[in-house]
Amino acid sequence: MAKQVNFRPKVKSINIANEELTKITLEVKNNSLDGKLDELRKFSNKVVTVIISEETIGYTLPINKQTKKPNIEYVVNSDGTIEILKEEQTSLDIGDGVEDVENIEFLVPKETVDEFIKKATTLQLPENVTVNIRDVLIRLEDGDSMNEIAADHELSETALIDQIELARQHFAPFADSWSKSKDDIIFPEE
Repeated sequence: MAKQVNFRPKVKSINIANEELTKITLEVKNNSLDGKLDELRKFSNKVVTVIISEETIGYTLPINKQTKKPNIEYVVNSDGTIEILKEEQTSLDIGDGVEDVENIEFLVPKETVDEFIKKATTLQLPENVTVNIRDVLIRLEDGDSMNEIAADHELSETALIDQIELARQHFAPFADSWSKSKDDIIFPEE
């Protein structure tokens, strides 16, 4: 029997029939189930573990209302190095000295963030990420199960997923920047 089947459904509906029964309908209109239906059928009438997360990662940027430009810029240089540029305050302080800033949320597809992490060989992982996420994502792409990978790292599946999500959150703004000019960026070979 298949150990896992990964696909990207939309949560269509959630119906609470009674205290003991909740029905969740998933709808798949993309090609994420192509070639996997037979494997999925093997799970019919079995108890399974389901983890639901959004297909996008959000990050916020402070935007100066006067200049309409972000106060922080996440840059991926052509040599693959990354940096955070902070805009210096150029306006005069008037009144309470607080700049008129609006925080705007941007969404990046997980697919883009994962592609960035896999290609960016020189990235330093944030301190709160203790697992080589690039290796994990490559192994998942190669067909290894989340359970196998988690066991290799002596983590639960949930803890491994948390590590992946922390890395995705950290690198989302860089991945967004990279996606706009990725053909011009060359990461060094490992």
